[in-house]
Amino acid sequence: MQYEELVEVARADERVLGLVLTGSRGRGVFVRPESDWDVRLVVSDAALRECEQQFETAHGSTVEVAVYSLSQFEQAGELGSPNEWDRYSYAHAEVVLDKLDGRIAGLVAEKGVLPPRAAHDVAAQALDGYINSYHRSAKNAGLGLSIGARLDAAESVPPFLTALFAVHGRVRPFNKYLRWELETYPLGDARWCSDALLPRLEAIVSTGARREQQSLFRDVEALAREHGLGEVVDSWGHDVACFRG
Repeated sequence: MQYEELVEVARADERVLGLVLTGSRGRGVFVRPESDWDVRLVVSDAALRECEQQFETAHGSTVEVAVYSLSQFEQAGELGSPNEWDRYSYAHAEVVLDKLDGRIAGLVAEKGVLPPRAAHDVAAQALDGYINSYHRSAKNAGLGLSIGARLDAAESVPPFLTALFAVHGRVRPFNKYLRWELETYPLGDARWCSDALLPRLEAIVSTGARREQQSLFRDVEALAREHGLGEVVDSWGHDVACFRG
């Protein structure tokens, strides 16, 4: 079934409550002629099984349809759940059908950001993870373990990005969309604009650059203290002075 046909069938089917287009087409970016259509189809709880059989398609299909009951969709991407990683799918997604008078759109909007309390907790946990990987990288470098140092340096970047976006109440983007996210929805600070940040991250990931890691830590420490997360940094005690370089 082609995408346009799916939309029309879903529009006419009373079992279907909503249709959300995610991925590149949903955001209108990086779209190529061969790009697939990533569809989240929301159906009534009672119709889940039959709608799965009728609409769901395999991964890699041109029109890749995942069917959710309304109850499942309410929990999709929930923080602390196994599918929390998928939360960014809903950031900037297009709500094509919403037969519940805005309820589907409201759920999509909620999933695309982090509520304040959750954002603080996510940022704190990710910040500690970032510092831990940076610490391991520095220790390995001191021991002459260059591969370990570079690997830990690279592993420090994902939690750093999670913390960076979380303190702004946002979900860390998938890597594909990182530059686009920073340029289209800037974080409002020159330290984190794409032209300033991405070369630093590339140097850390590719070479484990110690000075670049120290420089980034100093900026991260300032960011943490600006957002009430200084206790996470301070929990590392005397090592903090070494981290700064």
